[in-house]
Amino acid sequence: MPIDRRQLMALLVSGLTGFVSVGVDEDQRHHAKRGKSMPIEFPPFELQASTLALQQLESGISGWRVERTGNFATNVWLRTFDGAIWLLGVDQQDVRPMFEVFTLEILSMSELRERWERWEPPALADDVPENFRQLLRTRPAAPVAPTDFDPWPLRSWRTDVVRRAEFVIEGEDVGPTFGNNPNAQSASRPKAVPPNASASCEVAAGILFTGEKSRLLLAVDWMPMDMLVSQDTVEIDAFLTDCDRVVLADYLVRARQ
Repeated sequence: MPIDRRQLMALLVSGLTGFVSVGVDEDQRHHAKRGKSMPIEFPPFELQASTLALQQLESGISGWRVERTGNFATNVWLRTFDGAIWLLGVDQQDVRPMFEVFTLEILSMSELRERWERWEPPALADDVPENFRQLLRTRPAAPVAPTDFDPWPLRSWRTDVVRRAEFVIEGEDVGPTFGNNPNAQSASRPKAVPPNASASCEVAAGILFTGEKSRLLLAVDWMPMDMLVSQDTVEIDAFLTDCDRVVLADYLVRARQ
């Protein structure tokens, strides 16, 4: 079940999960002092979706609906020509302390219901404030798919998986933040991580649909658990600056290897 946005913000405020600019642990400070020339490279974080779900992205989509909290997109519902409904959202992974990466996740309604049925209250530290404790231990609402969808904006399209390398640099000026020993998390094209980075992880950061006259980008935002949903040429080009693209069919072949 995608994490409830209120639960996520409670996690952020209580310090139980990462943030864009966060503190550095003791081992990281020692790593920086040693002046190691190459960053630690962690295994890639791929799209969290079944082969069947990914295959729908090539030509099977007939409708969509974007869910927003204020100005932020949090999920995208997709309907396919066979009537199936899928939820596309954000998944996260802590690759090491103070280094968190995000990718997209696609779940069917049966997978959503199964996840909701398996939900259990998380184990929390003793010092978590009581109001956050109650929120985080409250069972999320059962997943309910929308009944109204907007027409899919493209008649025919090519589907690419958008990939980038995310990395952290320690000891840099990260601007206004909080906590001790902050670091900066940024991105580059794969294989182009700067040598002064302490750690990196290649991430499948989004999906690009390219039609005859327009494009649609569904990708992770830098704000944890938010999505970038855009058909704006300037915004899409800016996101792609630090990315490589892999045709979905090739991505599926690589995933099976």
